[in-house]
Amino acid sequence: MIIDKHNLILFAFGIFSLSAVAEDTPRSSMRKGLKAYKGGDYTNAIQHLEKTALEFPDIGNFNLGNAQYRAGDFETAEHSFNEALRTTDLELQAKAYFNRGNALLARTTALTQTEEISLAIELAFQAMDMYEKAILLQPADLEAKQNFERAGNLRLQLEYNLGRWYFDQAEELLPQFKAKDARKNYQLAKKQFEHILANVDAAHPESQQYLPKIAERLEMLALAVEAAEIDLQTALQYISDFQYMLAAQRLTTETDERKYAFDIKPDLKKQYEETIQKNQEILKIIEDLFPTTNMAQ
Repeated sequence: MIIDKHNLILFAFGIFSLSAVAEDTPRSSMRKGLKAYKGGDYTNAIQHLEKTALEFPDIGNFNLGNAQYRAGDFETAEHSFNEALRTTDLELQAKAYFNRGNALLARTTALTQTEEISLAIELAFQAMDMYEKAILLQPADLEAKQNFERAGNLRLQLEYNLGRWYFDQAEELLPQFKAKDARKNYQLAKKQFEHILANVDAAHPESQQYLPKIAERLEMLALAVEAAEIDLQTALQYISDFQYMLAAQRLTTETDERKYAFDIKPDLKKQYEETIQKNQEILKIIEDLFPTTNMAQ
């Protein structure tokens, strides 16, 4: 379930205020910033609250983080909440941990591109850590517990999406005979699904289902290389035995598996090409010398 960041924010995004004793700049900026925040003018709220953070590093950064979050600047808000964690007020610490978790999770859900999945996973993992710290400070905090669970579910889904993406990439590359790249993606998918089962969810059924498929593909590619190497050695033995036509048949047989092998091992393809050329030269010489001779063995 993707978390609705606005619903989650309501629990901890209360505004801490300071009673004005003197009309100094940081205090007046705090009041103006809080007023702008309450009115939904987050841009002006940020401008005023930025002036308070140095004077009031805990409450100032906490309120600044609130405004930055509401303005959609989740990364900067996360930094502000981290600064607010320096407070000795345990209640404020718990709220700052909670809100930093929300900011991390908001960044996670904003990362929608495939190449951003790894970063999204890391942010979701960090969000879980923030919620866990908030729970340690306030064990009865139901919202933090719910968010921790949701962040964990999101992390699991992202981890799975990454493994599936590697697998799908491999499946697209294989019919194009880009076997080397396909093998790399199968290996990455295997590593990712094994990581999920070892570190995230030991009983994750989707990951368990993918691993046999990947093992089958990797074995097929390994056997393709092995078969191509055996065929080359067989052809070379035929040549040593003067069975040039049999060698030619073995060398020039085209199969998908051999194409896979050639892409995985370009040197093997080069050996084939050199051997075929030399064998053809011999066959040409024999044909010129004995035009009516049947070379088939």
